[in-house]
Amino acid sequence: MAALFFLAFAFFAVGQAAVVRNNSQTAADAAALAAVRADRDALRDDFLAALTSGDLGRLADLLGDGGTHQAEACAAAAEYAADNGAQVDGGGCSQVAGPPGYTVSVTSLGTVGKSVVDGTENKKAHATATAVIEPRCTLSDDNGDAGGTGDAGGTGATGGAGGGTSGSGGAADGGANGGDANGGNANGGGDSGGTQHASPVTFACHGGDVTIDPTASGFVLDLSTFYSVHLSK
Repeated sequence: MAALFFLAFAFFAVGQAAVVRNNSQTAADAAALAAVRADRDALRDDFLAALTSGDLGRLADLLGDGGTHQAEACAAAAEYAADNGAQVDGGGCSQVAGPPGYTVSVTSLGTVGKSVVDGTENKKAHATATAVIEPRCTLSDDNGDAGGTGDAGGTGATGGAGGGTSGSGGAADGGANGGDANGGNANGGGDSGGTQHASPVTFACHGGDVTIDPTASGFVLDLSTFYSVHLSK
């Protein structure tokens, strides 16, 4: 009979250990996901500024960004680990590449507890998880070559003192051939840098094209439209 009781308590200890391990893995998963979400959210201000200014080059760069805001990411990981009964190990929040993300290692705050098995009262569980951030979208070809040829209809009026007519809209200055600033459209060619694009901006996303107009009434930027965060397999 005593042997049966011993086995029963031993199985109970094993079950308790499994619970502690599962809880620590849950904490690691939550912490890793929190890290990549915080990293993604740290892109918000730059992404919104690029949308508002129509800077397609900057948007393309940001869509390939991720894993570059370690301080914010690891702070979020520590918070979520604590919320789930664990703590991040020293040096246990590190960046990973390809796709970018974070690996988080945690140790449970609780122990298995006292049992018939020696040492379980001090036994803690350890777990590790990796989560990554990946772009859902690229810039659509429908956006064209931003600022490349300028505004149509740039042919201006007869130039002033300089004679001739102003150049076509592709010139950086509407009066490039006219000699007078009033000869034609003063800025017929748009931004000569070729990086600006009038809103809205169209993205080619996994579920189809998404058009975003940051000037629309009530617009709220949702970065989950553009980035996926998930545990790494």
